[in-house]
Amino acid sequence: MAKELNPDCPCTNVDCPRHGDCEACRENHHSKGQKTSCERLKDEAK
Repeated sequence: MAKELNPDCPCTNVDCPRHGDCEACRENHHSKGQKTSCERLKDEAK
């Protein structure tokens, strides 16, 4: 069964192989000590 992708992914890097795959995106960014686009946007809204 294919993994369901998030059609509303806010990431601007549409060529990223993890685009729309929130779990893989979080794992990738957090392993590098970075925030995801979702997390950065949430912080900016505060």
